Parts: sequence; C-alpha cells; structure tokens
Amino acid sequence: MIGYNICVFLITAIVFSQLDSTVAKQCYSCNSTGTDAGNCLMNPTQNSTDCENGCSTSISEDGTLIRGCELANCNSPTCWSCQTDNCNTNIVCKECLGLEECATANVTDAKYNAVCPSSQDQQCVSQVNGNKTVSLLCGSACSNATCSSCTTSLCNADLYPADRRQCYSCSGTDCNKFAESMITACNQTDAQCFTTGTSETNMTRGCTSADMAIKCAANSTDPDCLICDSNLCNTLEYQRDAGSCVICDNCAAQQDVNDKKSCDLALYNQTIGCYTMTTGSTVSRGCLNKLDGECSATNSCTSCSESGCNVAVVDVAFECIACISNEVADCWSATKPDELPVVKCDNGTCFSGVWNGLGVRDCFSSASQLMQYQCDHKVEGYQCTTCNTPTKCNKNAFSGAASLSQMGVVGLLMALMLALRSSL
Repeated sequence: MIGYNICVFLITAIVFSQLDSTVAKQCYSCNSTGTDAGNCLMNPTQNSTDCENGCSTSISEDGTLIRGCELANCNSPTCWSCQTDNCNTNIVCKECLGLEECATANVTDAKYNAVCPSSQDQQCVSQVNGNKTVSLLCGSACSNATCSSCTTSLCNADLYPADRRQCYSCSGTDCNKFAESMITACNQTDAQCFTTGTSETNMTRGCTSADMAIKCAANSTDPDCLICDSNLCNTLEYQRDAGSCVICDNCAAQQDVNDKKSCDLALYNQTIGCYTMTTGSTVSRGCLNKLDGECSATNSCTSCSESGCNVAVVDVAFECIACISNEVADCWSATKPDELPVVKCDNGTCFSGVWNGLGVRDCFSSASQLMQYQCDHKVEGYQCTTCNTPTKCNKNAFSGAASLSQMGVVGLLMALMLALRSSL
C-alpha cells in the first residue's frame, strides 16, 4: 500500500511539473516605432502577450526599442531577458560616454537610447568625468557632487550640469549670422564660447573645447579670438555699428554732446563705446574701437557706452599763456608758445586780445568785467578770442604791430595787474 501511494505521488508530481512547464508567461509587448511609442519607452504596462519562454527588452542601433517574448539571441547590452511574468520593464536611459557628439543639447536622438539591465537598482545617471567631459549611462544611484541619478526612463536627457555652456557653433559663409539650429552644448564643463574670423564670409563660432579645424582655446591670447563666458554669447557679426562719440585730440575740458561724430564700424573683437583720456594737461576723446591699447585708470582713461557720452568735465591742470607784449618780447606774435609764461586756470578758459596797442594773454577769469564783456561780444578792434583747450590755447598771433606809445591807461592797468600776479 505504501508503495502504491509513493507511485501515485510521483506520477502526480510529474504530471503537474509538465503542466507547469506548458503554462505561458505574460510579457509586456510593444515597439517604440509603433502607435504606442511613448508608453513603450516610459510606461510599458499597456499591452501583454503570452510567451512560451521568458521575456526580453531589446534595442537596435538606431534606437528602436522592442519589448516582448524572449529573443533567440538575446545578449547584453542590446538585449536583456527575464523569466517571470511581465518582468521586461527595463528602464531606458541616454547613454553617451564622454564623446564630443554627446554634447548636442539634450541628446534627443534615439540612437543614444540604451536599455538598462533588469535589476531593480538600475537608474539613469549623468556624471562629470575627470577630464571635464560628461557621460550619460545606466548605473546605480549616485550621491557625489559630480554625479546625478534618476529613476524614470530617459530622465538623464537634460543638459548636465545645468550650467554647462551652450554656444552657437558654425563655420563658413553662413556663420556671420546665427540661428537656433546652430546651438550646441559644450562637451567640457569648463568650456567657454568663441568667435573668430577674417571676413563676413569666413566666420567660425563654437565652444573652446570643440574639436574643430578652426578654434580658439579658453586661454587664447590671439587678438582674432573673442572669448565670452555666458550662454549663447558668441553672437557678434564680423562688423557692427559702433555708435557716436566726441572725437578730438586736443579737447576742451568739457565738450558739448552736439559735437559727437559717427565712429567707424567696429569688428567683432573690438569694444564699442567712447573714451576720454588725459595725458598731462592734454585731453583726447574718441571711439573705443579706434583706441590703441586698453582704456583703464593706469593710462588715465575712462570709458562709457552711450552715444556721445564722453563729454564730462575732466580734472586736468588747465594752463593759459599769461603775458603782456610790453614785458615779453614774443607775447605779441607767440611764435614759440611753449616758451611763454603760463598760469593755471581753474575755470578752464583762456583769452587773448589787444588793448591800446598791447597784446594781452591770460586766464579769462583774470580779465576785468569790461574786458570780458568786450571779448564775449566780439567788440571790434580788441581782437579778443577765448578758448578752453587745456594746453596754452591762447596762442594765436595778433594782427598789426604793437606800439608802446599807445599803451594808455588801460595798458598801464594791465601791466600792473600782471606785475601783481607775478609777485604773489
């Protein structure tokens, strides 16, 4: 009897084992090129099918994803199989291992899709490599500052790190203008943007880390390389309008904005704006794109960016020639103005004129009210002129000849005035 029961048990076990082996497995079934492409990638739980063996998730070179019954030749890393119902839920991540081509914004091309192994700890990973490049891949959760991980399919498609530079990238005849289609993310996290070129039809833009035939390094000292360090900053055309500025070599201490003139066109690697520079008592003003060297405090130069903005008062040692023709031989004709006596004038205006046959030069503030009136109103006979450039500007020769016999009371007063000044 015991033997009979054992036989029944063995037969029953064999029957059930055979029945179990013929029970179909359920596997998720979809294709990323089909009508349910989005769910196949992100949420493959919509459709299942009966399979004799296990399940699998596979991907082709062009990024086509297939979930379904286990394939005959299912080999990692392009295919992963599993043996339980609806187990083929492998997440899909972007995979690109430090190559420059991976730097295109958001790596949207399906050829960068990769199927992760079936293990539960697999996540999508973005990480900065030791050489400052970036890799996207399947992997375990990470927690350091140079790595980021997430748990849903294609969640590592965004730009990483988020502050990695994006630049316009192009070269050749169509590169003087820029378009959205030219935007690329730099393949190294420390890269910047550059612009270089020799003409409107020969421009190149890109990342300083890019592998291009024509390029600029981030630390380039080449004057033709314009480096900038913000997203999409390399937009300047080969030539552009440089605005308007006051332009003079021996300028007044203060200028009128109406004196401004148009600047020459500026090249992409030139700074636009206006400058004011003082050299001793000489003031020069002009356009920054025509200035040799830099404009800084070391060369007493200030700059500004608005049209005609370089008109402000300059604090310089303003000097005027100060003489009277009966005391200084060359005061009448001023043939050697640099050898004539000078005085500093705080108000920044000089004058010269003829009173009773005497040539007089000085600061305008030193003239009497009557003389100032005669100068301001151009009263005939006094040859009076004023000027406000800071380098002995009152040096124009007088017409006619000086005559001591015509000196008169005004001349004596002028001589006394200058004598008193020299004694102070």
